[in-house]
Amino acid sequence: MMRTSNTVLATLLMIFTAALLSATDFGLELKNTGGIEKIEDAEFYTDHKATLWATIPFNNANSNSLAIEGSFYASKPAGVDEFDYYVDVDLFRLSLTAQQNEKGKITVDAGRFPVADATGILLSQGLDGVEVRGIRSFGNFSFLAGYTGLLNARQEKNLMTTDDVMDILTDDIYALGAKRAVAKVTFQFPELLGGADLIVEALGQYDLREQLDSDAYETVHTGYGTIAVNGSITTSVFYSLSGTFQTGVLDSDDTYSEHALLGVARVEAFPVPVANIFAEFVYTTGENDFFSHLLPITFQSAGTLYGAGYGNLMRAKTGVLYIPMNVLNIDFGASLFMYSKETDEADGLYSATEVNAGATFKATSDLRLRFDGTLLFPKDEDMQYQAEITVVFNL
Repeated sequence: MMRTSNTVLATLLMIFTAALLSATDFGLELKNTGGIEKIEDAEFYTDHKATLWATIPFNNANSNSLAIEGSFYASKPAGVDEFDYYVDVDLFRLSLTAQQNEKGKITVDAGRFPVADATGILLSQGLDGVEVRGIRSFGNFSFLAGYTGLLNARQEKNLMTTDDVMDILTDDIYALGAKRAVAKVTFQFPELLGGADLIVEALGQYDLREQLDSDAYETVHTGYGTIAVNGSITTSVFYSLSGTFQTGVLDSDDTYSEHALLGVARVEAFPVPVANIFAEFVYTTGENDFFSHLLPITFQSAGTLYGAGYGNLMRAKTGVLYIPMNVLNIDFGASLFMYSKETDEADGLYSATEVNAGATFKATSDLRLRFDGTLLFPKDEDMQYQAEITVVFNL
């Protein structure tokens, strides 16, 4: 594994050396976070990230370009005495404009780049692959095909099976993880339903671990169909509604069906130019004779200190963003977490309440400071808290 790490480091060095020699725009971002977190005992934690980036345009309009970002991470989690290190290629995106005329526009991204589904809950991560996006008179469309097997498992994004979880239990600075083929097709029809946009999306992933790893214990294949509607209630109040059906098969010691529902409703208002308010409700099914838990491609915790994912969840969330001046914004939020179906471990549906507050201050054009505080009130447990400051410096 040391040989693999050395090869990765050598490859990264060659890539960024070549990029810097030919780039017209490049820089370095330093991001440092320090804080205190109390789950059982108050513990200090710190995270550090150094990102080297470069952009290479291929024409004067910058419609064809290569963008590269590579990062070095170092962190000491709460309750851990030693630092943890790893490196990653966050971005390696070749962007091309294949067509731009009176008929519309077609662009192509290839390489490694961030992707997301219509809900932002099922898929939200970097991916190696190709995405084609088009704008036509009837609406917008995109086609995505990608692979997760070359990503660094240390990012802890793809955790759908027991094997995926085992992949992240390593000290390697670059560790290969979940081996999945991912595909997504999205159509957006602007102002189709009484001025509201209609989005229809199909997303799926096929687990290739059994074909590529003879020691695979557990594999899962899933598909998701989403219909979303976005529109305005007034000139300053907007809404979005989406519904998703998940289907799939998990092969382990037995074969299990993976059916689930996801519903998201959100309202956002801009009462004054310097503030906006939102309210959101997320629902996923609990386990019964037909439904299992929601199993997203990308694992995301449903809260900040609330570490559980989106399975068997009802979450009501609200928040406000206030921008009193150009260099300062302040935000507040609160979330109520409940089970959609009572479990054997929990007595009742209530799970926890979380409260967040934060502020971002732009000290100079190259220096930003972020302050965050979180309180979590789990049912039948002591209050947990987290307070941190993040400093971002651009060179």
